[in-house]
Amino acid sequence: MIPSHKRPKAPERPITFRAAEDLGAFELAQPWADRTAWPISERRAYDELAELATMSALAKWLTRWQPIAIHSAVLAGARMECIAGALGNSLQVAFDRWHEWASRQRDFIISGKPGITEDEYEAVARRFAAVGIKPTAL
Repeated sequence: MIPSHKRPKAPERPITFRAAEDLGAFELAQPWADRTAWPISERRAYDELAELATMSALAKWLTRWQPIAIHSAVLAGARMECIAGALGNSLQVAFDRWHEWASRQRDFIISGKPGITEDEYEAVARRFAAVGIKPTAL
């Protein structure tokens, strides 16, 4: 039998940001992590668009979730400099990302309950304030 030089049929992948984002972060992360799922040679426009759409949507999802991870790390007692190290940025950037998210969550009420409690908000804000971090002036 003569082996075929045709590329095996790959599963359909999204080629627009909207289609990729609709899949959700976990669905996007699986093929992104599996480098064998992406052709290395003989790449076509479809492959490039699929990879770009996947990267862009996954980045958006992860950026949305960063403040939640910052919030959780502070409440779990992580050292503030370790949070900055894990974020790969300054504590001021960590605070700014957290604060934008937390302010909305504190005011977001579902079934009479806020997304985060005032106590949680204040506990995290105090930890940032203790190392000299506060809201930046607009």
